[in-house]
Amino acid sequence: MMVLLPILAAVCGAALWLLLARPRFVPLRSASPSAISIIIPARNEEANIGPLLESIRNQNTTPREVIVVDDDSTDSTASIAAGYLARVIQPPPIPSGWKGKTWACHHGAAHATGDWFLFLDADTRLEPGALERLAFLTRDPARVSSVCPFHHILRPYEQLSAFFNVIMLAGINAFGIQRDPSREAALFGQCLLIPKPIYQKTGGHEAVRTDILENFSLARHLEAAGIPRDCYLGRGTVTMRMFPGGFRELWSSWKKGFTTGAANTAPRALALTSIWIFGAMLACVCVPLSLTPFADTPFRVASAAAYLLHAALCLCAFRLAGAFSTRNALFFPVSLLFYQTLFFTAVIGRRLGIRTLWKGRHVD
Repeated sequence: MMVLLPILAAVCGAALWLLLARPRFVPLRSASPSAISIIIPARNEEANIGPLLESIRNQNTTPREVIVVDDDSTDSTASIAAGYLARVIQPPPIPSGWKGKTWACHHGAAHATGDWFLFLDADTRLEPGALERLAFLTRDPARVSSVCPFHHILRPYEQLSAFFNVIMLAGINAFGIQRDPSREAALFGQCLLIPKPIYQKTGGHEAVRTDILENFSLARHLEAAGIPRDCYLGRGTVTMRMFPGGFRELWSSWKKGFTTGAANTAPRALALTSIWIFGAMLACVCVPLSLTPFADTPFRVASAAAYLLHAALCLCAFRLAGAFSTRNALFFPVSLLFYQTLFFTAVIGRRLGIRTLWKGRHVD
């Protein structure tokens, strides 16, 4: 009967396929970005804002304007942005009930003159030709598009983000086997392209001013208005370097928003993600059990097969999300254990009312 455990682990792996079986990438077609206003909310981003603006400057064509909203930075973010000839806006102090990012995005949109708003996080980068490919998505003025940046990895500790990145893709509910992804999907907040009329009609960031993960709430407002959303993977178009500041930055960033993300995830996506994680954990447990004296040959073979299956699934999923290594997938229990540790630390902290410090501000 023990052989049923690795068989169950293998079957649970199918949940990941159901979530990510239909990945979509930004079409390799071009259009003029002259109607696009790029809006970049930035708080203490002196290490990131220069490379992002440089990547925009190196595009084949230029957008209508580039607006950097300095969210009360205490470093050189504003001066660096001004050096790239970006339009730097200093919004008023954040009023009660707003979050920093939503307040910054709201003010950036209020000053933008384009027919389309392209919101970019400061840690993103545009690949050569990316702006023209993103502009092609503006061919339909009735749709909203978002792109998950491809995670660029430079240091070993960044490999620990693998499960978080994959679960973020799964939680958006846009790349799996479902009826209509354009109606059922959420949005990626790092790269969001929205027509100005739709932004204004649905209330924009003012309608989601209280939310840490505003992309989920904004998607719900669009869904209520009957507006379809198209989600894409960013490989070859948009990249990001999430945590150049070290392990502590990685820990704090995922901790501040991941339990909120789980609470906002569509029930189907949350259930399938949980099944996959359970299967991966079960596969990890079966391997040491297969090395004990009471394990028989069928159990050992099935355990090894289940483990390798999950390693292969991880490799495929990790490569959709970022430049994660083959070694990371082969030894996926390390990243999985880190994910579980951080997730449940965040859950416990949330129940105890402990807040996380992020960029000098406390967040729930």
